[in-house]
Amino acid sequence: MAHWRLGKSGFRFNASHSFPQDHGYDREVHGHDYELTVWLEGERAAGEMLFDLRQLKSLVAEAVIAPLDHAHLNSILPDPSTEALAEWIWRRLRPRLPAALRMGVRLDETRTTSVEYWA
Repeated sequence: MAHWRLGKSGFRFNASHSFPQDHGYDREVHGHDYELTVWLEGERAAGEMLFDLRQLKSLVAEAVIAPLDHAHLNSILPDPSTEALAEWIWRRLRPRLPAALRMGVRLDETRTTSVEYWA
């Protein structure tokens, strides 16, 4: 059976964070317009979808966008870094998706800064 990787991007939210121990400008509260891509990987039978992306859209809206949009990340995560946020998102989505599918997330903090988390 063929192996597939399916991605859905365009999930957006705005959030702020700060790094009080930073010696530069990241010490101050500042915000980002984040964009999330969710990747699903696995096998599928001919003529069937790997996963219904309409379902993914509603899962992401409920589990990720609702708690994060316009939030201050320091009040949600002890480490409000992009890396920690990507892992947090992955952990929120993973239990809601079929165990047979491998899942990864890509989180763009800016147009030039992103992180991927796979586990």
